This record gives sequence, structure tokens and C-alpha cells, in this order.
Amino acid sequence: MAHILSGAPIAKRILANLKKKRKKNLCLCVIQVGDNLVSKKYIEEKGKIAKELGVVFRLVLLPSSISQADLKKRIEKIGRDKKVSGMIVQLPLPKRFNTQNILDSILKEKDVDVLSSVSFSAFALGVLPIMPPTVGAIALLLRETKKKLEGRKVVVVGVGRLVGLPTALWLAHQGAIISLVQKETKNASQIIAKADIIISGVGKPGLITGKMVKKGAVVIDAGTSVEGGSSKGDVDFESVAKRASFITPVPGGVGPLTVACLFQNLFLINE
Repeated sequence: MAHILSGAPIAKRILANLKKKRKKNLCLCVIQVGDNLVSKKYIEEKGKIAKELGVVFRLVLLPSSISQADLKKRIEKIGRDKKVSGMIVQLPLPKRFNTQNILDSILKEKDVDVLSSVSFSAFALGVLPIMPPTVGAIALLLRETKKKLEGRKVVVVGVGRLVGLPTALWLAHQGAIISLVQKETKNASQIIAKADIIISGVGKPGLITGKMVKKGAVVIDAGTSVEGGSSKGDVDFESVAKRASFITPVPGGVGPLTVACLFQNLFLINE
């Protein structure tokens, strides 16, 4: 049976350390467009932690009817506000928006999510002092396994901007042998079955099953979706846990650690 990699204890240590470093006048601004109930849940969690850390939390709610141009102007105006230490555009945005174009309105100096093209390019080149929060969370969980990444066969399932792509870039810097699996990938199951480490961030419940996992593999589930009112990951936990050496649960694995890493980024860019 796999050892469960819980993100909560690590997140607790990070937040405790940040409390000791408490800085006055830090302000995190979150911009939400429309009324996405799942987004609302994540925003509430960020607000709760901000309060614990003594960080001013500013939520800007904008109607889904706002135009692309007006949204960009609003983001740019918030970015110029010297009282704002870091900012987030809560995803997903309504489908009619050009998401990357909107994210590119965030100043690199305040981009705690590392989602603007400028920030992401700096991260890809290894010259950014912070990592995308999800990548930071995955890195910390992998460290808990005490397994070296160099030379390991790692399969990243999904090549999205939030999980797959940045994680693959980070792993490349660590010397891992990376395979990317997406919808169009042929023989995906066979590729996954050869992996020493599997990282999935698709958002499709039950995508990874026990039959697809090599005995002793490390499985990191960074997928997020809601099914029947509860959070679900990409991994069929019960069947995969019987074969993996380490596995992250959903909820309680990557999620809480991602939020902690986000606040760690806020502190780092304001040192």
C-alpha cells in the first residue's frame, strides 16, 4: 500500500514560517470576473490564510459582462497601485475572454501566480526567484519521497498552463527524463505504465487507474474537478494506492500546499 503524501502538514510549516516573517502593509488583490462557485471557494480559502498571516486581502468582483479592454485597463490600474503587493486574476475566466491576453496585463513584479507571459518566460529560463505555486507544491511533495529526480522517467499527463507545462519545464531543469501525455498521444497507457513518477493535472476524475501504474511508482495528483459537490482528482485513489509507493490524496494533497506556496511567493517578491 502506498505512503500517502499529504500536503497539509508541509503547508502548515510554510505558513508558520511566514507568520514569523510577518511583514506590515502586504496586500494581496484577487480579481474575480463573474460568479464561479468553485472559484469562490478557492478565493475564500486565500482570504482566510491572508487573515492568518496579517496580509490585507482585497477582492475585486467584476461582472462577466465587462469587456476585454476594460478588464485589462482595470488590472493595469490595480497593478499601478503602490498599496498592492501582489495580484491574482482568478481562473477560469468566462470563455469569451482571451485568457492569456488578460493575464499579460499583470505586472511581473506583482505576479504571484507566475501566469503572465513575461513571468513565465523568466521562470522557464530559470531566472525568476519564485515558481508557479502548483509547481512549488509538486516540488515539495516530491522532496518528501527522498527520491532523486535526475535520470528518472517522469510522465506528465496534461500540458496545461497551470500544471503540466510549467511542471515539465521545472523537471527538465532537474535532469528528469520527461514524457508528455495529452489527448492526442497514442499509446498513452503504455507510456504511463513505464513511468517512475506520474504527475497528472487534467481535471478528469478516474483518468489514471491502477492498471496503468508501475509497481513502486510515485503518483502526484494535481487534477481538480468537482463531482457530486466534492473535489475529485485525476487518479483512482483506491486502485492506484495498491501499486504506487507514494500517492497524493484529493483533497489534501497538492491543493493546500499550492495556496501556501502562493503566499510564500507574495513574501518573496516583497523582500
